[in-house]
Amino acid sequence: MTALLVVLTGLPYSGKTTLARALERNGATVVELDHINRERGFRIEDGVPMAEWPETIRQAEARIEESSADVVVLSWVNPSERDRRRWRDFASARGMRHQVVYLAADQELLDTRRSVAVAAPDRHMLSDEVLQRVQRRFQPPAEDSALVVEAGWSTQKQLEVVTAAL
Repeated sequence: MTALLVVLTGLPYSGKTTLARALERNGATVVELDHINRERGFRIEDGVPMAEWPETIRQAEARIEESSADVVVLSWVNPSERDRRRWRDFASARGMRHQVVYLAADQELLDTRRSVAVAAPDRHMLSDEVLQRVQRRFQPPAEDSALVVEAGWSTQKQLEVVTAAL
């Protein structure tokens, strides 16, 4: 079976990490760009300098290539269509299938989840400036280029929809 790269995209607080962890429990390998950046010593809360992203992406590529899992989940905001196309091209060049999964969330849900995250000691909180910059730059994928999953659904329902589509 050809490996599958799932490019998981959505705004901060849409639930990418939660869905990625559920897929991981089902055997997928998860590669999170935020996690790589933290390993590299960056505070996600303050943003990562643009000059540092090529190294983060290089490390993500290496982790994807090293994985022997049938499904590899790349979890990152993937803010633009150009970013998502880059990962689709990466997968195709390596003989991998690919699927963009977009966690769609309205602003009210994102604000609520951010408020809840403030109280969680293990969550990183993006500064208002970084969050606004990410939101301004984010381009939702076209419906015909992604599996759209509602962020407000339960994680179990999200998992069932994504698993059925893969």
